[in-house]
Amino acid sequence: MRALVFSDSHGRSNMIAEVISTVKNVDIYIFLGDGENDIYTPAVSELIGFKKLIAVAGNCDFGSSLPVEQVVDFGSKKIFCLHGHSQGVKFGYGTLEHKARQLGVDVAVHGHTHERYCNYEDGLWIMCPGAVKDGEYGIIDLDEKTGSIICYTKNIYF
Repeated sequence: MRALVFSDSHGRSNMIAEVISTVKNVDIYIFLGDGENDIYTPAVSELIGFKKLIAVAGNCDFGSSLPVEQVVDFGSKKIFCLHGHSQGVKFGYGTLEHKARQLGVDVAVHGHTHERYCNYEDGLWIMCPGAVKDGEYGIIDLDEKTGSIICYTKNIYF
């Protein structure tokens, strides 16, 4: 299984469309806030089609009805999705890591910092895909046979 993770479009729905067009074999799309209206544009909706879209609200998604945090199933694994402001990620990962471990998830993905980050420690992946407005995104690959997960970040420009 493959998840495409992106965040922080800030009005650049064209960049979401470009990233979606670049990444192949995606089973689930995860948007981590700050550009809620961008994920519902006709061009982006057409590219996502009938595949699953998970979305959370960011601190700039004023009046959003999206959840701020949510845990989603990803095959046999669980992903904690949030923008990041609710767990203070700009000040470090201690609070986020503690919450992720309490929730018993395998992966925690967040936005907010606009800085790509990917780390694995003691059974927990923490990933920030960076800002999609700058061409940055993340991938979560799950091998269903072995249960192994690999997370990584990329930029469409390099």
